[in-house]
Amino acid sequence: MRLQSLDIFRGMTIVAMLLVNFQDSFPAIYPPLAHSYWDGCTLADTIFPCFLFIIGVTLHISLSARRARGATDGELARQVVRRGAIFILLGLFLSAFPFFPAERLTELRIPGVLQRIGAAYVLAALLSLRTTARQQAAIIAAALIGYWLLLRRAPLDDPHRTLPALVDRALLGGHIARKGWDAMGVLPTVPAAMTVMLGGLAGRWLGATAGLRARVAGLLAAGAAGIALGLLWGRVFPWNRSLYSSSFALFTAGVAAVVLAACMWIVDVKRWQRWGAPFLIFGANPIAAYVGSTMMGHLLYFVTSTGGDGARKSALELLYARLFASWLSPLNASLAFALAAVALWLVLLYPLHRRGIFLKV
Repeated sequence: MRLQSLDIFRGMTIVAMLLVNFQDSFPAIYPPLAHSYWDGCTLADTIFPCFLFIIGVTLHISLSARRARGATDGELARQVVRRGAIFILLGLFLSAFPFFPAERLTELRIPGVLQRIGAAYVLAALLSLRTTARQQAAIIAAALIGYWLLLRRAPLDDPHRTLPALVDRALLGGHIARKGWDAMGVLPTVPAAMTVMLGGLAGRWLGATAGLRARVAGLLAAGAAGIALGLLWGRVFPWNRSLYSSSFALFTAGVAAVVLAACMWIVDVKRWQRWGAPFLIFGANPIAAYVGSTMMGHLLYFVTSTGGDGARKSALELLYARLFASWLSPLNASLAFALAAVALWLVLLYPLHRRGIFLKV
């Protein structure tokens, strides 16, 4: 099964990630493109869960295809662990890059986006490898309810006193993003893995024998149910990206299912496809886009030069000031900077796409 809409949706999430990441260092950001500090859910907060959901869909497709070619469970498990380890090592590389100042190494941040992808992917894949759809649904329900009950044992209103923060400090010490807590910490990886498993259930449904329109309708209904349950659960266990609260996991998985269903309807049913060409380029090479753009962002932040006022400034600050802030408002300047970065990466990825060169793990 190959759905062009899935590649387009993946590309949309990568573009959105770049838009958010390249504005992260600026004080003025349009609110939907800024992450919530604690409780709440912005557009930016839904991007990473959508990507995890897509990983789940492709995970089911990949495992099913390899099993059909005769791969044993042991071979599949080894492949899963190898891929997860590569994601984690790539994430640690990005945490250290560009390897200066020395604190990048001595105070290395261990959690991160790729680290969570790797860990959540392995956990979800191993749990899905020898279980039925009904058993997987039971695992997801038990994990999300259990996580909620577990987190209630500590305060939820103070980032430094939550159970995930206590676990991060105990296991990782000072190797976390903030003093005392990390939005990509250890314990929330469990509900993040449930997002991957929910994507796997969606992938199982999309591979069913039902007609394409029926599959789209079923995915849309499931997404709407996830959103509704996430809204209801959020009344007692608020949406929280940093904790990856159970209500947040359900709500964002529902959003991902609805957006994927919409993409399928537009691209695969109605055959309106030309608009998705730029997203296909990003979606076909998501690792190259994310790793390369993150390395570029780190270099722009840590390489400094002397500005017109004689003060040392990062290359990012100088480019922002000279090319955008000089004629745009702060909000529009930060957005324009991010859009220019996305356009640059579209240009860089296009030759790779034309030549069929794709960075995979």
